[in-house]
Amino acid sequence: PNVIHNMKKIALYLIMAAIFSVGCDKIEGPYLQISDRESVDVEFPELNPSGVYRKILMEEYTGHRCSNCPAAHLVLESLHDRYGDTLAIVGIHATSLADPNIDYPYDFRTETGNELANEFTIGTIPAAVINRENHAGGWGRDEWINKLAEVDRSKGYAAIQVINQPKSNGVIKVNTKVTMLKEYPHPVLLSIFIIEDGVIRPQLNGFDLIPDYTHNHVLRTSANGTYGTPLTTSGILDKGESYLYAKSVKTADTDWDLANCTAVVFLHDRVNGEVLQVETAPLLVSDNK
Repeated sequence: PNVIHNMKKIALYLIMAAIFSVGCDKIEGPYLQISDRESVDVEFPELNPSGVYRKILMEEYTGHRCSNCPAAHLVLESLHDRYGDTLAIVGIHATSLADPNIDYPYDFRTETGNELANEFTIGTIPAAVINRENHAGGWGRDEWINKLAEVDRSKGYAAIQVINQPKSNGVIKVNTKVTMLKEYPHPVLLSIFIIEDGVIRPQLNGFDLIPDYTHNHVLRTSANGTYGTPLTTSGILDKGESYLYAKSVKTADTDWDLANCTAVVFLHDRVNGEVLQVETAPLLVSDNK
């Protein structure tokens, strides 16, 4: 399927739904909030625009029955060491090599991950999509370091701040504030993914089954759907304005170790898929970025 066509089609449905169901209200400060979203009841620290730099989203497609994936995970960790918190990695278990069986009984797959793998026509893994660049099949691990270096880090269109709030009954509320630093001509969407590190489950490595392999960056869920949410009725965000959005994540019936979970929040172009900015924050620790 054509990636851009499908993403545009689904995003258009989101925008149309928003037009008929939401309005924008001014609240204290230069914030705009969509009225049918969850209220944001935290105070964000003052933003210093000069300290904002563009971060990179890397979505790596993997599977516990993929014999070459552990070698790719080593490459990922070396890149993560190099880029630090400027690189947000999401590990998406997808394709038939992510299917569970008697030797690999745990099911890492998610509805969001399967949909994205289909959109980006992911077949051979390991593969990665960097900042949602429209590359069918994703990039192979030998290309990752060069593709990361090609990202234009000077395009600091937006800043994202995230504060997570543990609530009762196993609910964590992800509060976000998006501030536009430059003009941007296309409608955008905000996505909230939850990932987990340190998941100990079997993994194929070459010809060997490793029963206690450590899986990191594991995509657990998307808090607001595969394609995210528009922050205004048109999807256009204005330079100098800030926009609030909150979404709660239910964790009570999961086997996640919340101490190892992170919210990955990113702003992306609904027309061409480009990721403008990404920010991360531990689920159990307020991270005022």
